[in-house]
Amino acid sequence: MRFLHSIFALLLVLLPACSSTNRMLKARPVALSPFFEQPSLAQDASAQLGFQKVWTTPDSRVLAAGRAKRKLYIAPVTLGYLRHVNRAFASGEVAWGGVRRQEMEVAMRLRDEFVSAFRRSPSPYYRLANQPGKDTLTLRLAVIELNPTSPKGNAALTMLKFVVTPVAGLAAYFTKGNIAIEGKVVDSASGRTFFQFADNESDKLTFINVRDYQPYGHAVNTMHYWATQFELMTRSPHGCKVRDSGSITLRLN
Repeated sequence: MRFLHSIFALLLVLLPACSSTNRMLKARPVALSPFFEQPSLAQDASAQLGFQKVWTTPDSRVLAAGRAKRKLYIAPVTLGYLRHVNRAFASGEVAWGGVRRQEMEVAMRLRDEFVSAFRRSPSPYYRLANQPGKDTLTLRLAVIELNPTSPKGNAALTMLKFVVTPVAGLAAYFTKGNIAIEGKVVDSASGRTFFQFADNESDKLTFINVRDYQPYGHAVNTMHYWATQFELMTRSPHGCKVRDSGSITLRLN
């Protein structure tokens, strides 16, 4: 009964203003890294494509050449622009040894997710290539921030949700992690970039979720969504909106 009462109370708090709450809790863009070319020309595309920042080349020849190619090589993800852990709870748990940094695993998982998104697509615009060539585009990805979720902090918050009030879950702002990436689509033959994007996502607000107790559980979920979102964007008609992910979930995993 207590559990059901808590769930109901949380719904009363969140659902009446779900869209405004989602905007309030949505992760803010992080500073672009040197990986992102022409950062001053990046535009906000969150309302249309879901990505916080995008840039498209104004060179019509580069754009036409890029659009004409239908093969895509997804390069290994770079960690050369990754910043230090910069959140108090996360940095503390890493320093104490409670959480292990898993940059390499995350980088490999990110590439795998993008590859899988095109393989499971019902009608992909691009066919995947095993290596770059004259007839391919190359997708390059970089992880620029990776702050793990604080499992111990979220365990304490879960107790407060049950014992005190579900609203205590809002304190997860201090225990949640984030992952930020940048990507660019490059003509494999010329090396010219014709599209770039950047996005930052933090842990979703939950009542209770198994990912809250996994240092990179929310990050894995985010990578899967990014890959799906990118693949959908490549085959959507010009002007078609690609929906962004929400910042609240009532799912248990």
